[in-house]
This record gives sequence, C-alpha cells and structure tokens, in this order.
Amino acid sequence: MKPAEETTERIVEGIAVGPGIAIGPAYLYARAGFEVEDRRIASEDMEEEVARFEQAVARSERDFRKIATVAREKLGESSAGIFEAQALMLRDVAFYEAVIQHIRRDRMGADYAAHAVLRRHRRLLEAGESAYFRERANDMLDLEHRVVRHLRRGKILAAVEDGSIVVAENLSAADIILFSQRAILGTVLDHGGATSHVSLMARALGLPAIVGTHGVTEQVAPGDMLALDGLAGRVAIRPSEDTLAQYRERQRRYRRWREAQKKVVSLPSQTQDGRSVRLAANLEFMEELEMVEEYGAEGVGLFRTEVLFLMRQRVSLSEEEQFKAYRRIVEAVSPRPVTFRLLDFGGDKMLPLGHREHNPFLGWRGVRVLLDKPDMLAPQLRAIVRASRFGPLRILLPMVTELREVHAFRGLLASVCDDLSAEGAAYDSDIPVGIMVEVPSVAIRAARFAREVDFFSIGTNDLTQYTLAVDRGNDLVADKYQELDPAVLHLVRDTVEGARAAGIEVSVCGELAARPTATPVLLGLGVDELSASPVYLPEVKRVLRAIRMAEAQTLADRALQAADAAEVASLVEAWLRDRDCDAASMLETF
Repeated sequence: MKPAEETTERIVEGIAVGPGIAIGPAYLYARAGFEVEDRRIASEDMEEEVARFEQAVARSERDFRKIATVAREKLGESSAGIFEAQALMLRDVAFYEAVIQHIRRDRMGADYAAHAVLRRHRRLLEAGESAYFRERANDMLDLEHRVVRHLRRGKILAAVEDGSIVVAENLSAADIILFSQRAILGTVLDHGGATSHVSLMARALGLPAIVGTHGVTEQVAPGDMLALDGLAGRVAIRPSEDTLAQYRERQRRYRRWREAQKKVVSLPSQTQDGRSVRLAANLEFMEELEMVEEYGAEGVGLFRTEVLFLMRQRVSLSEEEQFKAYRRIVEAVSPRPVTFRLLDFGGDKMLPLGHREHNPFLGWRGVRVLLDKPDMLAPQLRAIVRASRFGPLRILLPMVTELREVHAFRGLLASVCDDLSAEGAAYDSDIPVGIMVEVPSVAIRAARFAREVDFFSIGTNDLTQYTLAVDRGNDLVADKYQELDPAVLHLVRDTVEGARAAGIEVSVCGELAARPTATPVLLGLGVDELSASPVYLPEVKRVLRAIRMAEAQTLADRALQAADAAEVASLVEAWLRDRDCDAASMLETF
C-alpha cells in the first residue's frame, strides 16, 4: 500500500480586503531592521549633521513625489493625495524643526533625532482608541524608515520578482504602489484592517489581499507556494496537490464569474414577476466612477464623503475643493442620482479632531460630530447644495439616534439654502434628505422617523454590531457577527414597515446588500434598493432576476422565525438551489 503523501500544508485565516484568487510563490518582505544608536556629535559637526538631514528629507520628498505620480496614473488624484500628505509631513514644523532642534540643542545624530521625533508621534497614534489612528501609525513608520535609510543611503525596497505574492508583517501605502509596478499577484499581511490604506489600495488596484492573519510571516519561507483566496480571507501555505487543484478550480470559477457578469449588466433589474429593484453603487474614490456604468449601477446609493478627507489626512477641505469633487461626481453619474453621506467621522474613521474616547463606537461620531461642529458641516452642505444644479442628488445623515438631530440638521440646511439664495447661487430647492438606520432605537421607531425624512438607508454593518453587541473589528468575537441573525432581520422588517406607512423608500447599503445569498430575504422583507460595491452588483442582479416576490416573502417570513443566522443561511441556500439559480453554483466562492 502506497504511504500517504507527506505535506506541510497550513491554512491561515485573515480578513479579506481584496477580492480574487492568486496562486504563486511567496516573496517574504521584511523591512530591514535597524538599530538607531543614540549618537552624540561634536559642536563643530552640528551644521554638517543638519545638512545631512536636509538631504535625506529632500530625497524622501522625491520618493513620495514619484510614488504619488505612479498612484495618480494607476488610481487617480485622490489616491495620490496620501503620498503628497506624507511629503508635506516631512516639512511640518512638528517634525522638521523638532529634529533640527535636537541636533543643535542636544547634539544628537540626525538619524537618532529623526527616529526619536517620529517614534514619539507614532506611539501617540498607536495608543489611540481608534483603529484608524493605529493604522496611520504605520504611515509614520514608513516616514521614519525612509528618512533614516536615506541618512544611511540604503534602498527602500528590495527587488521582488514578477508573479509573486508579497507576505509581510505590514506594508505602507507607498510599498503597495511600488510593488504593483512589479506585477505582484497579491499580498498577505500579519496586521492591518479593512480601513487601512493598504486595503484601500489593494481593492483599487484589483489585487487579491488578506490582512490580519496574526503571524503568517512566521509560517512562510521565501519561495513557498501560496494559494490566496481574497474572497474568503484564507491562504494555503505549501498546499498539497489536492488543495492546489481546488484553488485552481476556484480561480477558474471566479474568472468565469467575472466574464458572466458582462452578460448580466445590461439586463433589467427586476424579478421574474416584474418587480423592479434598484441596484446602486457604494463608492469611496473618485476613480470608481467609471464602475457605475461598467457594472450597471442605477446611480450611487452611498458616496462616503469622509474618504475625500481621510485620503488627504486633513480635517477640513475648503468649500470650493468639495464643490469641485461633488460636481464631478454628479455630472459623471447624471441623470442617475447620487446619495452623498455627510462626513461620518468617529468609530473606526477618525481624524485628529482633538478628542479621545474609550468607546468611540458609542461616542462622538456621525451626525453628533456634525451638529457640534457647524464650521465643518456648513462648507460641506454649501458645496453639496451648489452641486445639485448639475444633476440629481440626495443627502444622507449618518448615525442618527434622535429626532431632534433631524430637526437641527434641517434647520442648518434651510439656513445654508437661504444664504446661497441671497448670494444668487442656483441650486435644487427640493433636495431629498434621508437618514442612516444604524441603531436599533431608530429601527424600532421607524414609523415616527419616516415622517421627518424622505428616505431610509439601512447600514447593516453597524445595525448588526449594535443589535448583537459584537464589535465587528474584533476577531475574538468575529464568529458572533452575523448579519443574517433573525434579530437583525426583524429590525430591517420594522424599518420597511415604518417607511411604508409614511410612503418613503428604503435602501440597504451595508455589506449585506453585496451578498447574493441575502438578496431573496431582503427583497422578501420589502427593500426597494440594494447598494453595494459595484463589482458585486451583477451577481446580486442574477439572483434578483430568478426571484418571484411571493416566494421571497414566504422565505423572509421563515427567516424571521429561524433560531439563528446559521438556520437562515441554510434556508436561503436550499431555496436558491431548489430554483436552480445561476448564483447557486457560486455559493461556495462567496
């Protein structure tokens, strides 16, 4: 009898942030570690040390300008802003002057002075409650490495062969841009989250990517074969022949699925019995606008305006900067509507607003920040209202919990419109205003809130975590974060019924809207619009076109009575297979 084949295969789980399947050898990237010595210099050498520091800063600026140029070519203007912001940090008084002061006052070597100043800033960010701040600390580390290496005249990146999968503890946004020039297949990181710049870049570049694997670099050797699943958030290290064959088949299926999407894009978005359901796009970047047409979206159901700020690492953009961006978006999408969600800072999307919280998800975020900071809200409102003359748009309020927040906002909006009228500015005088339904208190009182607004948009990501008391960013309880839990579905139903009573429409814009296995239940609950990342819309449409509304309503009723999310998932999968939906064959892929 032939002995079983020995294998050292390991399967590692992480967070899927870039869809796709990649198979190839590992390139283990470790930024060359360096110990920075606390070196003191003689007084006569101080100016020479200052000159060395200035040269290192100048070289680092050239690096960032080059990377920004590549980012602009590949991803567009807003992505280039990340690296231009890092270049500006090099001359910021808090860094540049502080380092020179250390050199002259403390007779400190330039490399240690730069290390000391940036380490201090980085530790402040790492100690923050916000995941966004902690991820920005990685950008600060990239700045430190770059300056110190130029002081030592070292190279920033080692050579990487085309066709590799980059494995690293972490990468900076600059790293991922440079690696993308070398035709890498994907990337797997120990650290990081869905909001990190690396994750945003990977998605925009179309790279399969997984982050948050917690130690994959300790299990991979250079050249190891990897099978990376950026859909399921899984990587097989040194896969057996059987596992490799499975991943190759998944890769082929994914490619066939992408090709099949093209045939669905132009088809009507309606059920078999003629019920029309709008499929809209969730967008973050200006460069995604062309995807609205490419994937057949019927408008933009959610444009996350805070990303324009986060990409520039600034807490304020001028009214004119915002107006130009919003006008470009509206004109590109018109005559289809664009829904602009107002700045949604707080939780895991933080800028330095001068406030730290122990529990930011239950604290100062969303509309609470906007109403407390009218100097930040007013320029955005003026810019959006001015842009309304160029095409249909809607305004969406984030993280609403009380009716008085809606009333206060409407008062501010009326004031802005009055000011613009006095200035002779043209605008749409009937801009729809909606609210995000993200907390149970709003869903429970949906009928009352519906009388005050023009539409609802259900954010299932936050609604799920608030309903189930599960931090969706905490991998210790990740298995308890279940968007198809019957409790969440009951709140969706309550929201729809409240909206119906007032004659307004309901959209779902959370990640649940992107899941084809949730489509029949959401339609059965009466949702009018599904808004998701454009790449997922064709598959959602494929399922939608296989549905009859009476059957979907029956399925939704059964889901509401289910014991848990697992039972709901089982019901839906069986339902799809019984109807021989094209999507059923893709269930395992997604």
